[in-house]
Amino acid sequence: MIDPCLVPQATSDEIRLMTKPLGKIESVILGMFFGLLPLVFCLLTTLVITDILFGTGVFGPWLLLSLVPGIVYDCIFLKKWVRKAYQIDSKALAVIYLFYSVVALGMGMGVPIFNFALGITAGVYAARRTRFASSDEETRRQYFKKTAVFCAVVMALMCCLITLWAIAGQMIGARYETPFLSFTFTVPVFFAVALTGGAVVVLLQYWLTGLAARVAFKLWR
Repeated sequence: MIDPCLVPQATSDEIRLMTKPLGKIESVILGMFFGLLPLVFCLLTTLVITDILFGTGVFGPWLLLSLVPGIVYDCIFLKKWVRKAYQIDSKALAVIYLFYSVVALGMGMGVPIFNFALGITAGVYAARRTRFASSDEETRRQYFKKTAVFCAVVMALMCCLITLWAIAGQMIGARYETPFLSFTFTVPVFFAVALTGGAVVVLLQYWLTGLAARVAFKLWR
């Protein structure tokens, strides 16, 4: 289980410094990020429940009505979320990141390309949050490291999901042919590819998140 504390948490002293007004562009970006959350959640929940109860045959334009609760939620709470974007509780941040990670994995059809973008986004957010909090160098470095570790752990979980999907899809035993080579995914080959590829992806996510945080902080200095 992921420790939500890996997501940086503001102290009471930092919160006072985080009340600086946001720029219009930054407010729009934060609004899109947090505003899409209830919309996507409502739509996906409706799709899953409808599929389980009635099947995909009843899918249609009426599904857009499922966005209404999300729109209402945004109208009531979105401004507050944007205004306090850099004061959000660590547990809430962890849940938001996990949710978007699963959505991103689905959008990439099992290829975690969009998950890398999420890691970079988390790094930029960490940089901006420390900038608002006027954190010292040591605190900032630990902050960035914890963010990168959290994103890497989530990526590891996504790799586990990919592996389970591959097993469920009967990838083991399947034969693949390319212009350069042909091979069969035996059990040893499958897990060798899964473990090696997973390790590379997790380490790359850790590096990208940390790099994004450091670069973004320097750009905003």
